[in-house]
Amino acid sequence: MPMLSHVNPNQIFFHEQSPVSNWPPRPKLDIKGTLPPPRNLFPARALKKTSKKYLDAVTKEPKEQHEPANEYVAWKRRMAASRRTNLREGLVELYKRKKDHDGAVAVRSKAKQEDRQRRLQAPQREDERLTDPTIKEANRILQSGPIPDPNRAVRIAEKAARVQANEAAREEQRRNALHTLYMQARSFITTEEQLDAKIEEIFQAPREGETDSIWDVTKAPPTVMDMLSQVNNTQREAIRFHASPAQITGQRMKKIAEELTGGRMEEKST
Repeated sequence: MPMLSHVNPNQIFFHEQSPVSNWPPRPKLDIKGTLPPPRNLFPARALKKTSKKYLDAVTKEPKEQHEPANEYVAWKRRMAASRRTNLREGLVELYKRKKDHDGAVAVRSKAKQEDRQRRLQAPQREDERLTDPTIKEANRILQSGPIPDPNRAVRIAEKAARVQANEAAREEQRRNALHTLYMQARSFITTEEQLDAKIEEIFQAPREGETDSIWDVTKAPPTVMDMLSQVNNTQREAIRFHASPAQITGQRMKKIAEELTGGRMEEKST
C-alpha cells in the first residue's frame, strides 16, 4: 500500500462510491441550557476602543524592566506581553468585524427598502387592468384605503359636546348631593346623649290604645291616588277639600327656590 505522507490533507477527497459518503448523518446533540447574549464591546456612547489612547491605557507597559532572575519570571513576562498583544489585536479585529457586519446589514436593509419602494410604485399589472371593470365600486374603495367619512369632524364635535354635558350634569349631581348632606347633617347623632334620647323616643312603651305599628308613629306614605287628589283638589275629607292652596303653593315655591339657589332647603326652620 503506498504511503500518503506527502499528500496535503486538505486536498484529499472521497469518491462518490466510497463508503464514507454512505455514512448516516450524525445525530443532533441535545445541549441543555441557553447561551447568554454576546456582550456589546463597542457601544455607541463609549470611547473608541481602537484608538491609541485607549489601547495604551488598557495595555500598559511595565515601568521598569530588569533582567529576569529565573526562567519562571521570564515566562511570566512573555505571557504578559502575549496578553497585551492579543488584547490589542483582538480589539482591532473585533472592531473591524463589527464594521463589516454593520455594513452588510445596512446594505441588505437598503436593498430591501429599495425593493419595497419599487413594488409600491410599480405600475398596475396587466391582469389587474383586465379584471378591473368587473370589480364593484365598494370593493374598489375598500381596497384603495379607508372609507371616506366627510362628517367625521361634525361627529367628533358632537361627541365632545355630549361628553362635556354629561360631565357637567354629573358634577352638578355631586354638588347637590354634597349640599343635601350638609343640610341633613344638622340632625345627625354625634354624641351619646343624643343617641340615648333618640332611643328613648323610639323605643318607648306603647300607650293605651296604641299598637306596635310603625305607621302610628310616622304616617303611612301617600299613595298615587292621594297625590293626585291633592293636586286636583278632590280629597274626600272636608277639611282638606276646603283648605286653601297655600300648602301646595308653598311646596312649589320651595322647589323653585331650590332650583334658583342650586341647593336643597331644609324641611322645617329651626
